[in-house]
Amino acid sequence: MAENKCAARLEPSSRDMSELKNRFKPGYDWETICSTMLEHLMCGVAIYELCPDRVRSLYFNKKYYEMVGYTKEQYEQYADSVTSSLYGDSAEMIFEKARRSVKTGETFYAECKGRRYDGNDIWVLVKAKLVDFIKSEHPVFLAIVQDMTNRKLAEYENAVNLERYRILEATSNAVTFEYDIPDDIMTFLYSGGKADSANRSISNYAEVSKRTKIVYPDDAAKLYAALKKASKKLVSCMTLDYRSTIIDQNSYRWVRTCYSSVADASGKVIKVLGRTQDIDDEKRERQRMIQLVELDSTTGLLNKLATTNHIQRLISEKTNAKSFFAMLDIDDFKAFNDTYGHSFGDEVLRTVGKLLSRKFPNAVVGRFGGDEFIVFARGTSESAVVDDFEDFLEVSGKAEIGGKRYTIKCSVGIAWSESCDVDYAQYFDEADEQLYRAKKEGKHRICRKKIV
Repeated sequence: MAENKCAARLEPSSRDMSELKNRFKPGYDWETICSTMLEHLMCGVAIYELCPDRVRSLYFNKKYYEMVGYTKEQYEQYADSVTSSLYGDSAEMIFEKARRSVKTGETFYAECKGRRYDGNDIWVLVKAKLVDFIKSEHPVFLAIVQDMTNRKLAEYENAVNLERYRILEATSNAVTFEYDIPDDIMTFLYSGGKADSANRSISNYAEVSKRTKIVYPDDAAKLYAALKKASKKLVSCMTLDYRSTIIDQNSYRWVRTCYSSVADASGKVIKVLGRTQDIDDEKRERQRMIQLVELDSTTGLLNKLATTNHIQRLISEKTNAKSFFAMLDIDDFKAFNDTYGHSFGDEVLRTVGKLLSRKFPNAVVGRFGGDEFIVFARGTSESAVVDDFEDFLEVSGKAEIGGKRYTIKCSVGIAWSESCDVDYAQYFDEADEQLYRAKKEGKHRICRKKIV
């Protein structure tokens, strides 16, 4: 029953103004009612008289005075006509539209830029209609005036920001995108200053991107994981580096994506917005600098400092208790230098380095100095490590250099542990001790010990 009563109260009335006028209380005349309504409107109301040489004001309501910043007295003193400084360059336009309206009888609209009494700019929308209820020898207009200043300022700021954005995009190799989560549509809004690539959309993006390998396969998992996370909860200004063909369809290049997610009014995440920038040159330069700092110039392996740092980092992570630390020394290396020269000796070092890298692809392999090498890895059994080193010794014993076979003999010391509490110094000292033992026992052999 309550719902029906509410519905009845909300039904539109069929009464017209004349019927309403009959219900006015005693003491209230039509003039009072009209004046009250006009003064309480939330928009400006103006009545103008179109004279031969100007548009003259007859009436303004309270809201109009508030918009233009004049008191009634100030307006009467300084701005008797709308051709005054209030409307500036727009005055002639209003005058012309009013004259045309007199001929056609049509309502006219005008967007005007003027100046308030305090000197600040104001934008207004004028909607004016010719009326005949005012006694005058000239045509009279009733105008509704709305303040558009805030909207105009916002439009201007948006236009400036858009232009800044376009200039930035046009001068950079970047892609701006918008990912629609519910519909799984990826739209590239702007692409590296290329107009023909703007507003290009890919439906079923998740499937298409995997099938077409837009993202480098080894990097795809982390990108999709990031998008999945951003589609479930709000994230802001997240960054991710990966290889993609989005910049250059002919090759994979390193890119950096900065992205944020956007939610609707209910808080549900519906879009991911972002910008992808080409950083391939930056990555390559960084890699080159890393190589200069970390790599041994002779073998291309990690140098002593880099080897130590990498191993210490892995040990500190404590992700896997099973670890081995091996030190390897080329037996009688000086004989290679003395017999064949130092250039040949460098080839021997390079050969050993390559063989170690191939045999232990998931390990840290580095040249520790002179003819010594270090190998460190986690998560493999002791027996498997020993087997791998035995295979290495067999292969190195008949290595090929310059199309000829040479016997390269090596001694290996291995420190083994199943504890996460063993530090770098313990591994190093024990491996060094086992290497000394292998040398002492006849060389070209493996000695090992478990650290408890």
